[in-house]
Amino acid sequence: MTPKFLIIPQIAAVIMTGLLSGVFLGNTLDLAPAMQQLDASTYIQLQQKLNQTISNYGFALLFFGAVIFLFLSAAMAAWQSCRRMAMYWLFVALLHFVGVYWVSVITIIPLHQEMLAWNPSVPPSDWQSLRDSWVNSNGVRTLAELVCFLASLILVVMWEKVAAPSKYVMRKPEWEKP
Repeated sequence: MTPKFLIIPQIAAVIMTGLLSGVFLGNTLDLAPAMQQLDASTYIQLQQKLNQTISNYGFALLFFGAVIFLFLSAAMAAWQSCRRMAMYWLFVALLHFVGVYWVSVITIIPLHQEMLAWNPSVPPSDWQSLRDSWVNSNGVRTLAELVCFLASLILVVMWEKVAAPSKYVMRKPEWEKP
């Protein structure tokens, strides 16, 4: 049985990864394809407005809260001596850190900063390749976030089965038997 206080960061992790995967999935399925049909000037203006709008406390809470609650879930499971569950949560947290947080830090955020400096009337010559790089990076983090959400949901819903000790029992070798 899951200790009651242990479930709090796990539920928070599920909620935050679910909401964040919804944001990223909306970008991937709807916004990005629509934006790829825009001319350079319109694309730059829209991307600049989106980049300014996304810099808010609500998104920051989701973005940083998801990774914090995933790591907290791993730490609390380890603290409760649920080693198997702690390892699963740690794996999900690391996947989130690398696939979402790190991809954002090394590709998406620098692209956002670069796009904010663009002049819509004089777009850079490589604006389309930079746009495509953003789309690809967003696809990677969307997939990573969806996997994190589904994995954390499975870990919460199927806690008893996932955390249960293995039913495999090793027999003593013949030479150790009395």
